[in-house]
Amino acid sequence: MHRIILVDDHHIVRQGLEFLLSTVEDLEVIGGFSDGKSFLEFLTNSDVLPNIVLLDLVMPEMNGIEITEILKQKYPAIKILVLTSYVDDEHVISAIDKGADGYEMKDVEPEQLIHTIKRVLAGDKMIHPQAQQVIETVSQKPHFTNKLSKRESEVLTEMAKGKTNKEIAETLFVSEKTIKTHVSHIFSKLQVTDRTQAAIYAMQNNLL
Repeated sequence: MHRIILVDDHHIVRQGLEFLLSTVEDLEVIGGFSDGKSFLEFLTNSDVLPNIVLLDLVMPEMNGIEITEILKQKYPAIKILVLTSYVDDEHVISAIDKGADGYEMKDVEPEQLIHTIKRVLAGDKMIHPQAQQVIETVSQKPHFTNKLSKRESEVLTEMAKGKTNKEIAETLFVSEKTIKTHVSHIFSKLQVTDRTQAAIYAMQNNLL
């Protein structure tokens, strides 16, 4: 029997999922939570851990991305299937980067959801076609193939605030010459030619 926990701030969603999963012989819902904090507290105090968590991404206090990161650090054996209505760069890439084992949409057919859950439990990575398309599109963008260093990201953030090289140098406690080098690398990696284009690219691709 595979143990499942549902984490979603909409009671009706949890109720519907629990009813659906109760019809599947080898799946058992052992808990449902409306927020990440109470879910993580349960795990800390429980003798029985779930095999898989069905996790919403957008919730108050602690979002699904944060929960995924904590879960994968503390309980790497627990599978995480994201179940969401969001299929944009920020949510898809963040969830997969933090270690989600699957990404499924809330409007999925019940039979497909059960199939996805079983495949994830078996060790497969299951990504909804729309989410897969997002991953493929992002993987072709300049910042994905030429990742910015931590320092370059800091410089880009200050650049987007409209600061000059001199001001950025003072903020980051380095020389102006060093900042010029970083700016040049940023332009090259993002395939842009000026600061405005760099700032727009950064905002459009959640790099700030």
